[in-house]
Amino acid sequence: MQIGRLEFAEYHEWERSTPVLDAMGSVLGAGSVIVGGQALLFFGGAMHAGDRAVAAANVRILTGVLLANGAFDLVRVWRRHYEP
Repeated sequence: MQIGRLEFAEYHEWERSTPVLDAMGSVLGAGSVIVGGQALLFFGGAMHAGDRAVAAANVRILTGVLLANGAFDLVRVWRRHYEP
């Protein structure tokens, strides 16, 4: 038994991953939580007030956050598995 080192069964290092890609994932994830949370709060407030224009704007923001996360995840998976 090694002291001071944790082993997780589901974690393994990726041969083609870079620290920059991992850092970008962390920054994008944190930004998505902040921006997406604010957009959800304002969406709920707009729906409660009956302001459809503000609600639609917040839906566009949430869609942008979703697309940014999906695009980054696609690039990350491609880089890890399919790049020569």
